[in-house]
Amino acid sequence: MRPHIFVASAALLLLGACDGPQQKAGAEKDKAEAAAAGQPYTGDGPNERIGAARDRANKAARDARDATAAALDREGDNIKRQADIEAERLEQQAKAVRKAADARADGLASQADAQRR
Repeated sequence: MRPHIFVASAALLLLGACDGPQQKAGAEKDKAEAAAAGQPYTGDGPNERIGAARDRANKAARDARDATAAALDREGDNIKRQADIEAERLEQQAKAVRKAADARADGLASQADAQRR
């Protein structure tokens, strides 16, 4: 298993043990309903489970947005690298054009000097 996958899996397990905001709200609602019905709260009510599912869905949506953003960042980096490569190619081409122009100009200057003599 790759190290970053292991770390991500461990983080998910740790986060899975934590109650998210929706799960906590569901647990509070279950406690209130149990108290209103005169029953003890067992710590695993339907609202708590629904809240936990909502927390997981919210996390999955966040993870998807983060993955999309990371892919866009990588694509932007790729575009910059390609632009750098193209710019370097154009700079080399410009140097070659300047060198050829200098050589032609030097040849014409030599011809001009010969005409003056």
